[in-house]
Amino acid sequence: MTPRVASGYRAGLRSSTNAAASADYVTDISYTEYGSAACTFGVASDNTVFLASAFTVDGIGVLRSSDFGKSWRASVPEGMRNGGRRPYLYFDDVDDRLFLHAGRFGAAPLHLFRTGFTLGVSDDRGETWRIRKVASKARMNAKIFAGPRNSSSGRVTYLSAPTPFALRVRPLINVTRQVIWRSYDGGVKWEVAGGFDIDPKNIPGLPSREYVTFGKGVVGPDGTVYIGGRFGRRFAVAVSHDEGLTWDVRMVPGSALARYHNPLHFLLLGSRYRLPESTAVDDEGNVYVVWPDRDGVLHAAWSSDGTVTWSRPVVVSAPGVRDARLGAITATGSGRVGIAYYGRERGCAFHGFIAQCRDFRTGRPVFVGGKYNEPDAPLLPHGFCGGLKDFALGRSLDDIVRVHFAPNGDLLTGAVMQMRGRNRQRPWAARSRRTEMQAVLGRLGRVVRV
Repeated sequence: MTPRVASGYRAGLRSSTNAAASADYVTDISYTEYGSAACTFGVASDNTVFLASAFTVDGIGVLRSSDFGKSWRASVPEGMRNGGRRPYLYFDDVDDRLFLHAGRFGAAPLHLFRTGFTLGVSDDRGETWRIRKVASKARMNAKIFAGPRNSSSGRVTYLSAPTPFALRVRPLINVTRQVIWRSYDGGVKWEVAGGFDIDPKNIPGLPSREYVTFGKGVVGPDGTVYIGGRFGRRFAVAVSHDEGLTWDVRMVPGSALARYHNPLHFLLLGSRYRLPESTAVDDEGNVYVVWPDRDGVLHAAWSSDGTVTWSRPVVVSAPGVRDARLGAITATGSGRVGIAYYGRERGCAFHGFIAQCRDFRTGRPVFVGGKYNEPDAPLLPHGFCGGLKDFALGRSLDDIVRVHFAPNGDLLTGAVMQMRGRNRQRPWAARSRRTEMQAVLGRLGRVVRV
């Protein structure tokens, strides 16, 4: 699409307001023409973009683009060719290593008792893969992440997942503990490091009917591990200073999340509860978190002392956004923050939003950004799907928006676009099997003037 000029707005305690942008930026979108779901991506040091999942005719794989989405190439790991699960991608930009994993659990009779994940690791950007089974205690929603610092035993790669399931349906299914695995050799060998309780009945002060879920972790420059998520009706961050052995869960003051009703309500409106990419840390160790409040307005806060104390939460969704879902955050440098989310302004359609702030630690930070999809082609024109069919088939309900700064300074986000109704007029699935969602890449970049 033709790039659109981004706008500026100022974060506030109760709402965001329009403001003059401090620099010239544009937003645009890349249509991959591949089917997808729960879209995750990573960016290499040379600005190569990796995106998954890609539903190709050969199986579920990874897309790679070296020109910021103008063209895409698919790679399907041999061990995942016949899999039906949605994979999760993590690119380790320090070691230039690509991770892709998918759960083995499914609705088919032979798959009901399967545990663990099929993990593919590539050291040559998807050309070849090493396949192994990992995390035998878990079945769903595993997240891989690594830190910038080497420990005495080597650089640590982490895998975090709820056990034994991600969704609690008492008395048949119960989630008990968030378990953290770690690897010191780039994903060849894994060991259980530790974990923390996520069963509400075992948490003092939390009603047993509540819902607890955590997302992807991040690692600070000193090696401290942070995992953010929903802790009842509060946002919380689990913190570990010893490479995942012990954990301390700390509440974020002023956070107020949507009320959890029951498992059926979760299946219908699960995007209000899930916070898969809600935590970030910058180069100085400042921690940033983002969450939607009970009305769907996106809030963010930051901490300079390892989550001991926090700033007052401010509204970071753009003016006019009435409902924000699956907010994601990233940080780099000294206070530079980027966010992305699905946002609804009027009607039932959700658009893709992206924005960045030069220094979020100021009193009322100013963001620049906006919609990255074309105005007449929203990402989700009919609202969020309930996910009942996917859940019945054993697929992950963990829809994801991810956001990341590229080395050239652009802010990128990966999401999916629903291909029904008027969106049928857009480029679609020429190189994949027929499916309802298309993977897209959104961008917020500085205007280049000649």
